[in-house]
Amino acid sequence: MTARRTLRLAVLPLLPLAAGALAWLGFVMLRESFSRGFDGTWLLVWVLAFLVGMPLLILGLAIAGAVQRHALSRILIPYSGETIPGAGR
Repeated sequence: MTARRTLRLAVLPLLPLAAGALAWLGFVMLRESFSRGFDGTWLLVWVLAFLVGMPLLILGLAIAGAVQRHALSRILIPYSGETIPGAGR
């Protein structure tokens, strides 16, 4: 296993913790906003959508890209021992 893959696997348990911390912070801020009135609540909702939503969106897109690259590599590389035409030229 390469060092890069080992590092990715070591950081992987931290991702749900970070996402949970962002969501918790968002709910705390939303609760504070509701307790003070609805004047700035909608502005805060937009800010929280980007504060919490953007990191989760980036993470989701990274996972989707990795799954797509993995699926594409399985399609392009034959596993049955077939020879690739033109290889070695």
